[in-house]
Amino acid sequence: MFNSTCRHCYLTFQAHLINIKLTRKWTNQNIILAFTLLTNRRVDPVEITNVKGTESMLLTDQEFNSTTYFRFVHSHGYLKQLPRNICEFNIVFMDVSYNLFQNIGNISCLQTLDTLKMNDNRITYVSNKTFAEMPKLRCVDLSSNKISKLDFNILNYPKTNILHFYLNTNNLRQLDIGNVLVPNNTICRVSYKNNKYPIKISNIKNFNPKESNTFLCGNIDFSNVRLNIHPYMILGTSPGELVRYARCGKLEYRGAKYDCDCSAAEFFNLEYSEFYRIFGNQLISSTCQDPKPLRGINIKDLFYNTSLHQLMICDVQDGCPKVGNCKCVCTSHPITDSLIIDCSNQSCKDLPDVVPDTRHRIVLFMEGNQIHSVSSKYYFKYVKILNLSRNPIQSFDESVQNFTNDAEIIITDHLLDSLPRQVQLLDPNVFRFGQNGIPCNCDNRWIGEWRKFKEVRYPLFCSNFDNVLIEDFISHSTDCDSKQDTTLAFYSLIPLTIFIFLIWKLRHLRYDVKVLKSQFLPIDKNIQRSWQTDVYISFDEDNDDVRWFVFQILDKFCCKRELSTYIACRDSWPGRTDEQNIVMNLQSCKYCLIIQSSGMYDLDKTKSCTNRMEYRLAWNLFTDKRLCKVLVINFDKSKTEDFQAMKTKALYRLGMGFKIFDRKRSLHEKLLDVFNEPLVTNVKHIRQRKRRISA
Repeated sequence: MFNSTCRHCYLTFQAHLINIKLTRKWTNQNIILAFTLLTNRRVDPVEITNVKGTESMLLTDQEFNSTTYFRFVHSHGYLKQLPRNICEFNIVFMDVSYNLFQNIGNISCLQTLDTLKMNDNRITYVSNKTFAEMPKLRCVDLSSNKISKLDFNILNYPKTNILHFYLNTNNLRQLDIGNVLVPNNTICRVSYKNNKYPIKISNIKNFNPKESNTFLCGNIDFSNVRLNIHPYMILGTSPGELVRYARCGKLEYRGAKYDCDCSAAEFFNLEYSEFYRIFGNQLISSTCQDPKPLRGINIKDLFYNTSLHQLMICDVQDGCPKVGNCKCVCTSHPITDSLIIDCSNQSCKDLPDVVPDTRHRIVLFMEGNQIHSVSSKYYFKYVKILNLSRNPIQSFDESVQNFTNDAEIIITDHLLDSLPRQVQLLDPNVFRFGQNGIPCNCDNRWIGEWRKFKEVRYPLFCSNFDNVLIEDFISHSTDCDSKQDTTLAFYSLIPLTIFIFLIWKLRHLRYDVKVLKSQFLPIDKNIQRSWQTDVYISFDEDNDDVRWFVFQILDKFCCKRELSTYIACRDSWPGRTDEQNIVMNLQSCKYCLIIQSSGMYDLDKTKSCTNRMEYRLAWNLFTDKRLCKVLVINFDKSKTEDFQAMKTKALYRLGMGFKIFDRKRSLHEKLLDVFNEPLVTNVKHIRQRKRRISA
């Protein structure tokens, strides 16, 4: 599409203009060419060196300079190549029509050339480099040759500014869109009229005006040519968008015949003024070639006869679903902005996973199949109509929200028990349920509220009541209100229950937190220096079995491991009370070992108060980081839950407890694991203690 009011192609030169006329004189197989000035002043001849016309040279003794411009005219001759010294002249206009040229040759040296006429020769091919680097070339006429191939992008090659390009009456079979449209440029006229063969339009470089800030402008003539597709349809741009890029210019299809299928129908949704400009301004003699029902019908008549538009369709093969027995038929119907995919009565068990690429809305016919569930598909947002009648539909998944409010979903004969709550994002009129309903119960009450809130045109009945709409059911469902209140009360108790449980759990685990804190926090070095004994052993001195175990097993094991021990009945200082001995010696020990046995903490026992005091003090020193570790040993499956039970359980949970009767683990290994660092002053401390006792 190009501006019809372009500036004239020919340049006006103020310098001297000399006509070069080639007149033939036969002299011993040589052709003599002579320059003739406009003033008819004679010049020396130009010699062509053979009669075949493949070798020639322009000769002159006339003086000329860089400001002298020439017209070179030699038509109806036998030239096959241009004169080899033609680059020495500033040629502005060259007419070598009606000769024997089979190719254009290298003319890039003719930097001043404005017009090239090589019509009615024997040229078969034009390269996209032929006119490169010739910025002053404005008009090219290659009509009535034998051109069967054009490189792409001839009109938009670097430094190419051709305004008029004529290729009438040639042998083209394929034409790239780059030789029809010139992005961001304006040309006066491009003509391919009266081509001898049908032309197939291609798009080698996938040019798309939407991908750049592009405009198209110019006049194109395809009169009396049959095309496989309208040139603009190859761009992948809808006609409505194309109007934005095609700002001016027009197409001419005088006497053209082309397929009036879906590709032509794309333009029939335009206003007639735009259709007239873009589709062709000479419609009177342009007719349809295919399909058969439209053959011979004038394009203008077809545009206004809307009853025939439904025949302007195309069968779509690429991407049309065909899986097993489920074989679909796909038809493009641009007039209704639809891609129709018909999979009816094909034993399909699911919707197609893939559909053809299209710019139109999808109409999917799936009636009479065996589809039980509608699952997510990527094309839901493009669906215009989905017909699922005569299918045992039992469920939709949450992807139903991907449909738009413009969609129409027909699910008569369904077996639905409910709908996914995501349908609340859609208008209820999207669905056509037919006479089959869904159960009206408390769980589906929200469906009635959804439909009642938005005005509905199509009914949804209760399957468990006769002729009752689901939106009418909600006004009579008083039982649901009471159940809802009960349910609300029940659910409101859940946060309170969780809160109470967390409070109880935090209280229950508060001792675990203290134990963890004591295990990982470092102990002050001054406190470590005050330690004189490794292990303080607390046990029931009245229990003979425990006493024997302490002296015969534990104490001997500690001695072997160089662990000093403090046993109250053996090592307490004479003259001091039990309380004084406990406080003084427990504060000077690194570890504390508590051996619990039955009745150890009973208040009616003599030593129970002492044992209780040892436990409390050991716990306090341990949590205050004055005691390195505490180990509790259960000697005889005693039940001591009544005394400091939560603290003991916390120690057991964090690896600071041991059961003698547990045969799966070794007591010695446990002792070494807990009491793993003996004091280096043990031997010295024992020697000093013995001296004090003897004194």
